[in-house]
Amino acid sequence: MKFDIRIKINQSAKEVFQSMLSTQLLIKWETNFSGFNPIKGGKRKLGSTAYRIYNEADGTTTKIKEEVTEIESGKLFAYQLTDKNFISYVTCKIVDKGDYILLVEKTDIKFRPAILGIFGLLMKGSMKKRREADLLVFKELIESK
Repeated sequence: MKFDIRIKINQSAKEVFQSMLSTQLLIKWETNFSGFNPIKGGKRKLGSTAYRIYNEADGTTTKIKEEVTEIESGKLFAYQLTDKNFISYVTCKIVDKGDYILLVEKTDIKFRPAILGIFGLLMKGSMKKRREADLLVFKELIESK
């Protein structure tokens, strides 16, 4: 399952990039995100791995492994999220359009076992809407700086 989101942001490319890397800011804008536990390589650097921690509605927590796969200062941040039920590849491109920054986030989710892919297809619209809502909160946070 793939989807793309494009958000216009009135802030510098440097600020958008640094804000994307901030785990402290991530707590404020990503749904249910509650913490970040580095495993190797420090926080959100090329080749680093960590667990993202999420609070679930039933009171439990979920740990999802994050591995930073590509990074280009001010322009690109890519990572892989791995869970027992999926692998998600996310690429965030920061494009300077002169008057604004265009944040282009491309997501490709592979469900496992494959039968879960059917569920994923049914949830694609709501997953994309939730992520877009999260990114709009991100936009508001960094534009208010």
